[in-house]
Amino acid sequence: MSAVHKHKPPDGDKTVDWAKSFILLGLGVYLAHLILTGNLSNYINQRFAWLVYVGAGIFVLLALVNVFSGLARSPDGHDHQHYEIGWDILLIVSLPLLLGFLIPSRSLGIEAVNGGVSLSPVGVQSAAAFQRSPLDRNILDWLREFDRAVTPAEFNDQEAEVIGFVYREPSHEADGFMLARFTMSCCVADAFPIGMPVNWNDSGDLTAGAWVRVTGALQAASFAGEFMPVLFADAVELVDEPAQAYLYP
Repeated sequence: MSAVHKHKPPDGDKTVDWAKSFILLGLGVYLAHLILTGNLSNYINQRFAWLVYVGAGIFVLLALVNVFSGLARSPDGHDHQHYEIGWDILLIVSLPLLLGFLIPSRSLGIEAVNGGVSLSPVGVQSAAAFQRSPLDRNILDWLREFDRAVTPAEFNDQEAEVIGFVYREPSHEADGFMLARFTMSCCVADAFPIGMPVNWNDSGDLTAGAWVRVTGALQAASFAGEFMPVLFADAVELVDEPAQAYLYP
């Protein structure tokens, strides 16, 4: 009578199973890390943050399921999967996780501006339901107001206090710069730079990309060859980057 030999799963299969579980758990931990540190806002609009909470939970759950399914694998080593995940796929999936942990989390700044800063507002139609007082308006609020105005002179002598980073182009005069912010509709992939023109005699002393608070009054004036509302600054103060660097349309 011939002896019956049971097939034992190769050690490599077990290693792949544990690696898969580790990567799934790592993805869940990374998303939880973004949530707990407040860095999640660097990547996604706050309206969709709940999806990340759900995603973190799903990754952790999948990791646990994979661990228990590996422990419960039948002695013959067959887990009845139609497709085996190999090291090539695991390496591809683990690359974003590795980059996420190695590259410091930060919001987009002047380095991400490509093609200039827009003077056009984003999502004008969504702003009709609310109004903010002039001193509470951010850059996006002001651009929406400018877009609805009949003439730039409507804003003459209105006071403003706005935060953004310094952006310059060759067409700007020595005493002018753009006060810029990025808007984010969904996630960082659709981030869009907008800005409002500022006139300040000491503009040349400002470092491009520096975050500043500008206080002053608006006046209709020429800026980069166009007639528009310009914020004539009474004071420009260096500030830290806001905890929420993006503006939401």
